[in-house]
Amino acid sequence: MMKKFFKFCTISFVLMATPTMAEDRPGGEQNSAALPAGIITIEREPVPLTVTLSGQALAEEDATIRPLVDGVITDILYRAGASVEKGDPLFQIDQESYTAALEVARAELASAEAAVPSAQVTLSRYEKLVGTGATQAQVDIARTDLRQAQAAVAAAKASVRTAEIILKRTTVASPISGIAATANVSIGDLVTAGQSDMLTTVTRLDPIFVDLSEASSKMLAMRQRIDSGEITRGSKVDAQLLLESGEQYAARGEVVNVGRKVSTSTGTMTVRVKFDNPNMLILPGMFLRVKLTIGHIDAYRIPQLAAKAQPDGTITAWTYDSEQKATQLSLLPVGTNNNAWVVSQGLEGSIPILVDNIDNLQEGTSIKPLAVTINEKGVVTNFGASASVSESNKTQ
Repeated sequence: MMKKFFKFCTISFVLMATPTMAEDRPGGEQNSAALPAGIITIEREPVPLTVTLSGQALAEEDATIRPLVDGVITDILYRAGASVEKGDPLFQIDQESYTAALEVARAELASAEAAVPSAQVTLSRYEKLVGTGATQAQVDIARTDLRQAQAAVAAAKASVRTAEIILKRTTVASPISGIAATANVSIGDLVTAGQSDMLTTVTRLDPIFVDLSEASSKMLAMRQRIDSGEITRGSKVDAQLLLESGEQYAARGEVVNVGRKVSTSTGTMTVRVKFDNPNMLILPGMFLRVKLTIGHIDAYRIPQLAAKAQPDGTITAWTYDSEQKATQLSLLPVGTNNNAWVVSQGLEGSIPILVDNIDNLQEGTSIKPLAVTINEKGVVTNFGASASVSESNKTQ
């Protein structure tokens, strides 16, 4: 009986105490503990304006080697993967029939040349005897015979030259300097002039081009900002290449051409950049990224880890108000700089930016701001104590 009495008292105490306990928690059940969040404070500053574009590498020169005469391959004169110079022989085609054709052409030239002196003597004799032993008609015929003999010599010389050219083409030479690929034929294969199948390719890899694509609307907006003075353009555009591995390429590039035509299928324009490639790290077909530093702009830098890119080209970031409630920002970046988005419009004064726990934030979430710093790699370091807006650190 006594146990039942104590059990009843315990349950009654819990039921009566529960509402009181809930009221004792800060803000009741509706206000949970503030979410700790690292913050930095950003301010307007001169920022190099960098745009990162994607593209594909292509060779400055890429020659497809095909035969210009018919015949059988008698020799392959290069090593696959080796460097060749312009004019170096690559393949040898059987020369016998072309050598014989040249000899015939030279014999015909000799015969034509032998007829010229005789025609010249005949014309001279008739010219002396005209009116006495020869008529004017005979003189005209002799002059015509001489001209025909001279024309025959010219034609025979052209035939010799043609035969020499064809014979020379039996040695297939490289039209450019570069790297020769593996041969697609073997000794003994029959090839024909102008065939669709290539013998090999020769590719020049140093320097090399990278063709980048950018939306025409963004190119137009960038040009308008430059024309308005919002962006101070540099003396030249600096190009920094990122390899497929993410490694930064040592050599800087040079913008050699900006397209003047917009693709009707993608709505993009092409920017061609040239890079020195002495070690041949960049190969045609590679998909690469290039950072183009166009100039300088007075803007804010928002760490990329603190913002999310949206499909419409904007980014979303988080700040907080005087009551330490989270507020979302929607901003349009104009480029990037050292792991940060560059934003020139939509912000004023000193702005606190939340740089972690942003996946757990909602509009109006209570936060506990903690001063942090961000290193050169864009990683949050040095968490401090709770901080107000004025106490938070600036982006490094």
